[in-house]
Parts: sequence; C-alpha cells; structure tokens
Amino acid sequence: MAPDSPFSQYSNFVTSAEELEAVTGAPLPQIIAKEISALDQMCRDFIAASPFCLIASANPGGHLDISPRGDPEGFVQVVSDTLIAIPDRPGNKRVDTFHNVLQDPRVSVIFFVPGKMETLRIRGTARICADQTLLDGMAVNDHPPKLALLVHVDTAFAHCPKCVIRSNLWQPENWPDSTHLPNMNAMMVKHARINKTPEEWFESLKGTDELDLY
Repeated sequence: MAPDSPFSQYSNFVTSAEELEAVTGAPLPQIIAKEISALDQMCRDFIAASPFCLIASANPGGHLDISPRGDPEGFVQVVSDTLIAIPDRPGNKRVDTFHNVLQDPRVSVIFFVPGKMETLRIRGTARICADQTLLDGMAVNDHPPKLALLVHVDTAFAHCPKCVIRSNLWQPENWPDSTHLPNMNAMMVKHARINKTPEEWFESLKGTDELDLY
C-alpha cells in the first residue's frame, strides 16, 4: 500500500472472498435462496406500507449515489410483479440518480416501514419515465410528479432486522440528542460558502420553488 494512501495507518486488510468468509462465516443456504425474481404478495404489501426508501445508483465513471425518497405510504406503485414506479418530487434539482441512470441503468432500492424491523431490498434496472397517465396516478395534493423512475425487478429479498434493532431506529426514547447538530440552512451556508447567515439564506428561498413539497 502506498505511503500516502488514506488507509496506510491501518494494516491486516481483507483482500479476497476466502479471507472474508473465514472471518464472517458462510451464509446458510436458505439465506442465498431467499432471493426471488418477482414481487409476491408479501413484497407488494411491504411496498404499499412504506413511506420511505433509498435508491442506490452509479455511473460508468465511478460516481456512486444513495438518494432518499419519501411520501405518504404506498407512494411507490407496484405496476406488475416485476415493475415498480417511484415518483420524483420537487427537490434540489441535482437529480443525481437520474444522471446516473442515463449512463448505467442498474439500481438498488431498500424500503423501510416505520416500526417494522425488517426491510425489503430490490435490485434491478431503471428508466426515467414521463408518461403522463402514470404520473397523473401518482399525484399528491393534485400535484403529479414531473418524472418517475421505473424499476424492473431482477431480485427482491427481505433483509435481516438486526441492524434496525441494534440502532433503536424506531425507539424514540433511545434516540441520541440531536439538538446540537446544524440544520440544512447552516450546512448550506458553510459548505457552499454563501455570504449570508443561515436565516438570511432561508429567507432568500421563500418565494421560490425550492421549498415546495409538491
């Protein structure tokens, strides 16, 4: 490892699948076999109850992205056993996921349901869709999305609940105190080097579409 590597302060790296499995152990055959190639009723019910998901994407240049999506429960539509539609609501207009999909259609999606320890993971390929009939059917407060991400499902599987249990994700009495953390306005002013106070920056956004939810 080069002396100037960001990892050079550490040693004893795992560099092969054999070394990895020697540490973690091999998964049970049933864990491998649980992947399915189409959405069954249990998957459909999980997606229908989910108000939040994360989409992972990449492009051939090596840019990786994980983008959150949230809406009222059931906002992701199951079009068929192998096709889901995720509406795109107003955001910061970076649309990193869409830029990636234009170059590499492979995506992964993980769905969360508040209070539910398990998650649902989907891998597949995506296309950006502007079909108005589809979009009109995903309107919230009479505001249809301008675009949707159609994901063709290659595999789907339920993910072990241990990480959610360990994190106390759904136990607010065990949440850490976050009052000392900066809000988005403070981070924007700092990171984008904006010559305004956080309060002034927020005021400047009023009257624009940057604060619109739908």
